[in-house]
Amino acid sequence: MVPARALGLLLCVQLCGGSGELRLVDGGGRCAGRVEVKHEGEWGSVCSYDFDWDHQGAGVVCRQLGCGAVARASPYAPFGKGKGRIWLHPFFCFGTEATLQDCPHFGWGKHFCNHDRDVGVTCTEALELRLAAGRGPCEGRVEVKLRGHWGAVADDAWDMEDAEVVCQQMGCGSAVGTYPGYHFGQAVGSISLAVVDCNGTEKALWDCKIQGWGPYLGPPVYNTAVVCQGFSRLAGGDGACSGRLEVRQGRAWATVCHGHVDLKAAQVVCRELGCGTAVAVPAASHFGAATGPLWDGAFECNGSEPLLASCARRPTHGQACAGPAAIVCSPYTGFRLADGGSGCAGRVEVEAQGTWGALCASAWDLRDAHVLCRHLGCGPAASLPPGGHFGTGTATGPLRRDALSCSGSERHPGECPVALLGEPACPPGHAAAVNCSGAAEPLRLLDGESRCDGRLEVATSPGAWARVAAGPEDDRAASVACRQLGCGVPEKVYAVPAASSGPVELQELRCAGSEELLAQCNASGPAAAPGHSPPEVAVACSGSRRLRLAGGPGRCAGRVEVYSEGTWGTVCQDAWDLPDADVVCRQLGCGRALEAPGSERFGPGVGTLWPGAGGCSGTEAALWVCPAPARCGCRRGGGAGAVCSGLLRLAGGSSSCSGRLEVLREGTWGRVCANDTSPATAAVVCRQLGCGSGGRLAAVPAQGSVPAWLGWVRCQEGAPSLWRCPSAPWHLQSCGPEGVAHIACDEDTEDTSGATSTAGASSSSNVAPLTAVSGSVPVPTVLCVLLGTLLGLALAALAVQAHRARLQRRDPVKATDVGAEAVYEELDYSLMPEYHEVPSHTGSLSEGSGMKLQDNNWDGEKEESNPREAPAPPAQPGHGPPDGYDDAAAVPEEPPAPHGGDTPVQPRGDMGYDDVDMGTLGTAP
Repeated sequence: MVPARALGLLLCVQLCGGSGELRLVDGGGRCAGRVEVKHEGEWGSVCSYDFDWDHQGAGVVCRQLGCGAVARASPYAPFGKGKGRIWLHPFFCFGTEATLQDCPHFGWGKHFCNHDRDVGVTCTEALELRLAAGRGPCEGRVEVKLRGHWGAVADDAWDMEDAEVVCQQMGCGSAVGTYPGYHFGQAVGSISLAVVDCNGTEKALWDCKIQGWGPYLGPPVYNTAVVCQGFSRLAGGDGACSGRLEVRQGRAWATVCHGHVDLKAAQVVCRELGCGTAVAVPAASHFGAATGPLWDGAFECNGSEPLLASCARRPTHGQACAGPAAIVCSPYTGFRLADGGSGCAGRVEVEAQGTWGALCASAWDLRDAHVLCRHLGCGPAASLPPGGHFGTGTATGPLRRDALSCSGSERHPGECPVALLGEPACPPGHAAAVNCSGAAEPLRLLDGESRCDGRLEVATSPGAWARVAAGPEDDRAASVACRQLGCGVPEKVYAVPAASSGPVELQELRCAGSEELLAQCNASGPAAAPGHSPPEVAVACSGSRRLRLAGGPGRCAGRVEVYSEGTWGTVCQDAWDLPDADVVCRQLGCGRALEAPGSERFGPGVGTLWPGAGGCSGTEAALWVCPAPARCGCRRGGGAGAVCSGLLRLAGGSSSCSGRLEVLREGTWGRVCANDTSPATAAVVCRQLGCGSGGRLAAVPAQGSVPAWLGWVRCQEGAPSLWRCPSAPWHLQSCGPEGVAHIACDEDTEDTSGATSTAGASSSSNVAPLTAVSGSVPVPTVLCVLLGTLLGLALAALAVQAHRARLQRRDPVKATDVGAEAVYEELDYSLMPEYHEVPSHTGSLSEGSGMKLQDNNWDGEKEESNPREAPAPPAQPGHGPPDGYDDAAAVPEEPPAPHGGDTPVQPRGDMGYDDVDMGTLGTAP
């Protein structure tokens, strides 16, 4: 009870004014610590009781100091006892006061508590959260910065709701999984928070129910870790490092519109995804149309942010969406030619993850060389010397056996598909080499889908470019430009609005059309009048043709669309059949065609109708090589589709996300041997198939006559696709006693738009069931079990009803209580006990606390004295201690009440670091 004198003062209390300053001390920073005020030139502490000091009073302190909101408030000297005066004893703050002394109090220097009740506050600005030791900022051990030092979060019941709060707070989307902290290596240091319980909707981890505020010393056995989905992803491309930009919006993926990200934002995305550097931001809808909601906003990055979520955002003011933004990342951050006497000849070297290495010549060809030479400003490639012609250089380790597959129209070699899977070891000294022509091309096409379409610009001097005005002889100039660029013939020549203001140095080009170089044409006219920007000439060469499948679940199933004459168009479905679809699947590297559906499957699409398809034999190298069928118009409209087998599948399992790992090569499906295949391979395959972000790898006996293509597949954590994983060379083989690789994915039913490698069947008729994994049970047995279970449940329900009817006749009240008791008994086994904050004794975290972590493994020490064991609480039903600390059974203890008289009451003990008992946990020094 509050003493009579205190009650009298409460009745006549004055809101005593003062000009006292405020500070927080001994908390590791200005936003956490013991509350002190300055009055009459002297600093003194503030004391209070637990029923008075809450988030309202503490909130006044945090707001007055500009430290955000309250994370934790405690009256039990959590930051140690003050020395000297106690200036204030506030009570019943409303939370709206401008300063702490505006709260009701007993007057300056008047108090009914002592230094054992010196209040402390931890404001949100004093806390930081991070994920440590992961591959990026969105995975790793959960660590909180408390009192100026980073420490772990310990919890033996860490679940997805807790992880969801961490991921959302980090701007990393939703949680994918929870792990023990040692999953990312052993932590060194203290424990900041212990026993955390979130419902999943909190804005920050410290908004959750936290039973233990450290720092503590203890073993890292209960340290926590999470893996988040990430805030951004690239979908619809060939792997995780190219595609449409999508960001997490709540629990769904939203598409970012073209024009709402630039190259700096793309660099942040590529770095966030562990995909190296951004090499291109292609035109809108480069990787197909959006498959979900649109993100309403644009990103403005400086390029150094760790996450796209960290970039500034600006509204779009209702601007129409031109199509999904597209980004192409490359694992290579640099290219160079070495030991050739100039920058345009030499050994091909690439930089990846900060290390330079020479490229193997085994898969190096002229198209790859053309792209590299042009990227280096050395014009097209002139010749390919034999491997090792320019030596092997000083780089240590084997040559990189990455196999580039450039088409020749890429602007950057990082845009070319890269494969490592199945590539043989490179012979010693067999480094790729090239001699470039050395002359930088004096013209370029910009703002198109590739280097073979876009606005025409010509070089006037090194590094200076001039725009070309549209004129009557543009067709002949376009023929020369396409030929000089190695891009075929012009398909379309058209005028576009001026890209920017300023002079157009070349008013008009006059060509005969037979020139070898555009420089041989006549340029006429001076610069345009100031302020006048005439239309400019744009060209789409035949080399710019591209193909995609849009509107489907991934890049290997959807509506066939062709980029021709500078625009995307659908394909007429009148004569479309399986051989046509087969050409499309092979051209896209998606295996064989399984179906050739019409517009009813993936929609009719929009854009120009491309008529040149429907007459393929199935063996052509490209869709536009097929003879166009003779017809007048298109009766059924566009929307021809293709469903490809993909080059990768899980076969013989219960779904397309479980089974034996198989790959398609040379038209034949083959398995993958389990011998030394890395566990990380499972997660890579599952992500690539759109089957979640994780999976389990097992070795199962080889069954049937299907051979294996590969063995020794060694994917690393975070590999963007299976094709980027090293392995033994391709060859048909028998796996032997080690068996074949079987993968069971953690299926993600809401996350299918990123599937990139297969749209095909999950099993085939020549694959035997995997009895070693899933077992085969006869259908009659299953039916008998199901019917027996249903019959048992029905009989049990009838018995309960009969029992209740008998009780109702005897005692209606008791009959009602029977059901209620059953329900409450069940709930009692699952409910956590309620915890109460109570003071601790001097030098110990074990006494007088609100919970106890019962585990002999928690044997940390406090620097000053050994903690004393508190008596164990009575066991609660269903709450027996597991191998680690238990579910924190409550040890209620009444806080001491103030006594009458002028002298403050002496409480039972001094407070250590926290308000809860951590068992044998010691406090960190």
